[in-house]
Amino acid sequence: MEGMTYQDWTRRRGERTTSRPRSSSRKKGAKVELAPREKRRLLQLLVCTLLFAVVLVGKGVFPQRLNEARETLGAILHADTDFTAAFLSLGQSLEAGEPMGETLETLWSGVFAPEEGAELSASDHAGGGALTEAVAACLARGEAKGAEELLEGNWSQPQETGADPFAGTGAPALPEEEAEPAVVHVDYDGPALPANTTMDQYALGLSETVSPVVGWVSSPFGWREHPVYGEEKFHNGVDLAVNTGTPIGAFAAGTVEYIGDSPDEYGLYLQIDHGNGVKSFYAHCSQLCVQQGQTVAAGETVALAGETGNATGPHLHFEVKFQGVRLNPVYYIETN
Repeated sequence: MEGMTYQDWTRRRGERTTSRPRSSSRKKGAKVELAPREKRRLLQLLVCTLLFAVVLVGKGVFPQRLNEARETLGAILHADTDFTAAFLSLGQSLEAGEPMGETLETLWSGVFAPEEGAELSASDHAGGGALTEAVAACLARGEAKGAEELLEGNWSQPQETGADPFAGTGAPALPEEEAEPAVVHVDYDGPALPANTTMDQYALGLSETVSPVVGWVSSPFGWREHPVYGEEKFHNGVDLAVNTGTPIGAFAAGTVEYIGDSPDEYGLYLQIDHGNGVKSFYAHCSQLCVQQGQTVAAGETVALAGETGNATGPHLHFEVKFQGVRLNPVYYIETN
């Protein structure tokens, strides 16, 4: 510029600078608006902070309540709640500028307490809605285990009370278990039986029975030619051929009624009272392992087999009596 000294130019430049108003990028007190993405991130941070506080306080103060809350939350997360729709509604509320408190209340109601009568989704029509109701009912009764089983798949639609579970399936109804008859008649056309003796099979009413020994039948129950005397005589029991020293188990649990020794007939013998009118008799033993009045369990060793008394070889002479009547022992034991 002509006719202008450097000092004049400097003075004018300073006047222009001081007279120009400074622009401000932000007015004081202006409200800051957050974008929808920032709002969602802020909400996520708030929820995470609340959950962290609940876990931190619950683990130290209310551990049992925390376990219940965890089970309840797990059930809700596994149920058929439409989380996508709930959080979409949340985003729309934030963009519309609705208050934060009301927005969170809406989210809570949509996720944890949906309104009754709401439209069912496709999964509801397939049984999911009924599953949710069942889980909610279990949780309301405090039956977390039942809710867990439902969520793991142990679920079926409830049937009407009194409805036939096999109706329409073509499966036959299960027959009722037939009770064991008290007496099974056995045909017998031999000589007359002695008093208090029968060939019929009676139900003994014992909870457990055991074969005293497993051997082959050397002499059956009934009329026979006596191996020593050679005359026809009724055999009151069954002879089971086994080796000397073979353990003899109690036919059933009971009490040793008596023990004895008759060298001319039964040798070493014992009898056990099993209750319900049932008694068992063991003879020709080589050794007795129990005392009179002793309580024994089914299968417990009570004697060792032998050939004491009037015997032609090692075996067990075994008898079964019911209400004072002698029965055929082969009905109740195993033999070879």
